[in-house]
Amino acid sequence: MSTLARQSPPPITIAEFDVFVENQPSVFDYELVEGQIVMMTNPNQDHEQIVSNIGAPLKLAMDRRGCRTYQGGMRVQLGPNDSGIDKVKPDVVVRCGEADGKKNFITDPLVIVEVLSPSTMDIDRGAKLDFYKLIQTVMHIAIVYQDQLRIEHYRRQPEGWVCDVLTRATDTLHFDSVEFQLVVAQAYFDVVV
Repeated sequence: MSTLARQSPPPITIAEFDVFVENQPSVFDYELVEGQIVMMTNPNQDHEQIVSNIGAPLKLAMDRRGCRTYQGGMRVQLGPNDSGIDKVKPDVVVRCGEADGKKNFITDPLVIVEVLSPSTMDIDRGAKLDFYKLIQTVMHIAIVYQDQLRIEHYRRQPEGWVCDVLTRATDTLHFDSVEFQLVVAQAYFDVVV
């Protein structure tokens, strides 16, 4: 008796993904992860509260620095003419430098924050994290759990990536490259974990 292996569809490019997204109803949102179209889930209130708890103070601090902060709406890809297979939407992303307000993606993020949802946790901590680490401008990646007090902070160092795991309310998340810090308790304000 033979078994049929479950096969993924062949990977698609960013150009093909962009055409696909343009033809979808606006009520649905998608990412391209390793060449596969992934439908994004609707976040729950705790997820959005954590995103706002981190994104709002980060935006205020970055506005003073002349940088832009996007919450959940900006896709990230490797290059402006990238024919790659990843185009994703972090929950919070920071970029500095001259802006091109017409583009619907960025290629030079400095800080990326992902708040984990149970249904996408494996992708966020796997393929998406690996993709973020490939982007040369990225200095900080924060993976924030919504069901427990836990933030995994990946920092780019000259010798490679270092991960700090913050699990106490009094711990501080430091994004040194943009001179920002946030006490973990602030990230979880009004969220029961």
